[in-house]
Amino acid sequence: MENLITELYYGNIRPVEQMGGLTGEAAAIMKRVHENEDKLEASLNNQEKELFRAIQDDRLDAASIIEENRFREAFTLGARLMVEILTGSPQ
Repeated sequence: MENLITELYYGNIRPVEQMGGLTGEAAAIMKRVHENEDKLEASLNNQEKELFRAIQDDRLDAASIIEENRFREAFTLGARLMVEILTGSPQ
C-alpha cells in the first residue's frame, strides 16, 4: 500500500466494508424483526402502511447517522492513541 491516507482518500480502503457482519444472535433477532414487521404491515391499510414505512425510513436514517458518529469517534480515539504511543505523551 503506497500511503494509507492516499489509499483512504481514493476509496481503496473502505472501513465500512471491513466491519463485521451480523453475528448469529443478531441475525436471528433481525429475522424476527423482519417477520414481525411483515405481519404488522399485512394488517395495515394503505395510509397506515405509508406511516409505518416512513417510521422505518426515519429510524434507518437515524441509525446511519449514529453509526457514522460512532465510527468517527472510534477512529479519532484510535488516532489519538497512536499519537500518544508514538510520541510518548498524551494529546
